[in-house]
Amino acid sequence: MKSIIILVLIALSVENVLGDKEYVIDLNLPPKDRYRHIVNEYKNSVLQIFDTIKNGTSKDIWGILLNAYSTVVVNMYKEYAEEIAGIAAILGVTAGDYYAINCFYELMVMCTSIVARDKNNNLILARNFDFGFTEILRKIHINVVYMRNNKVVAKCGNIAGYVGVFTCLKPGAFAVSMNARGMGNLQDFISRLLQGKILTTWLLRDTTLKAETYEDAVKEIKTAMTVSGSYIIIAGMKGNEGTVITRARDSIVSSREISKDTWYLVKCNSDDNVITDERTNWANEAMTKLKQSNTNLDTILSNVLMQHPLLRSNTVSTILMSPIDNYFKSIIATKEITEDSSLFD
Repeated sequence: MKSIIILVLIALSVENVLGDKEYVIDLNLPPKDRYRHIVNEYKNSVLQIFDTIKNGTSKDIWGILLNAYSTVVVNMYKEYAEEIAGIAAILGVTAGDYYAINCFYELMVMCTSIVARDKNNNLILARNFDFGFTEILRKIHINVVYMRNNKVVAKCGNIAGYVGVFTCLKPGAFAVSMNARGMGNLQDFISRLLQGKILTTWLLRDTTLKAETYEDAVKEIKTAMTVSGSYIIIAGMKGNEGTVITRARDSIVSSREISKDTWYLVKCNSDDNVITDERTNWANEAMTKLKQSNTNLDTILSNVLMQHPLLRSNTVSTILMSPIDNYFKSIIATKEITEDSSLFD
C-alpha cells in the first residue's frame, strides 16, 4: 500500500514542474531594476517571511547586520547592494533590513544533493531543497534565468526576491548546489560579515555567472573565503567531473571526487567522518541498489529523492540538472506529499 501511495504522490509532484514559468534576470539592466517584475508579483509572501524573521531576531543582532550592510556591502559588493536596495524599495523596507534577510537564508539550507555518472556516462546533479517556512517557500520558489546580451548565462532554482543562489546550471559547463554545514558560532559569522567575507550563496552565483568550465568552478569554490561553512556539490560534463567539497570558512575540510570506482556521491548535512543524519546512509544504499546501469535523473527522482527519509515535510522542491544536455527542471513539493506524516517523518 505504501508503495502505491508513493507513486501517486510522485505523480502529483511532477504535475507541479515549473517548466512554463521562468523569470529572466537581465544582467544588462541596472542592478536596482533586475528583480522588479519578480518582487512585484510575490511581494506579499516575501514580506510575510521578512516580518517573521525580523520579529524573531534580537534587536542587537539585527543592528549589527544593518551595520554590515552600510559599512561593508555597499562598498565591497556594490552590485548586490544595488539589487537589494531596488528590492527593498518595492517592499517598503530599508535596504539594510532586506540584506539581513539574505544573511538568514544562508544558514537554513538542510538538503540532499547527489552527483552521479549516469548510464550514458554523463554527469548529473539532483537535489532536494529543504527549508523552514516551507509552505510559503513552495509558493515563491521559482526558476530564474540569468541572461546577458540576450544569451542564457545560467538557470537557477531560487526564492523570489533573493539575490543569492542555492542551485544553478551553467549550460554546457557545470551544475552546482549548496547544502548548509551548521551555523557554528553566530558571533564568528557576524564577525566575518563585518570583515567583508562573502556569503556562500553569493559565491555560488558569482561562480556560476563567471566560471566557464567545471575546473574553473571547482577552483573558485575551493579558494574563496566565506562567512560560513558549507557543502558544495558540483557536476561537470563527462568522465570524473563530479565533486563534493566540504568547506570551512577559509579552507577545505575535504574533497571527494567521482572516479573510476566511484560513480556517485551523496551529501546531506554532516561531514564525511561524522555521519549524524539517517538520510546519508539511506541515500547511499538507495543509489547502490539503483546501480549506474539504471541511473538517470528520472530514476534518481523516483527511487531516491522522492522516497522517505529524503522526502520530508520541509522539502520545498526537487531540482534535476544535466550540464551536457542543458537540462534543468524544478518540481515543487505539494501539501499532498507530506500531509500523511507517518510516511515521511
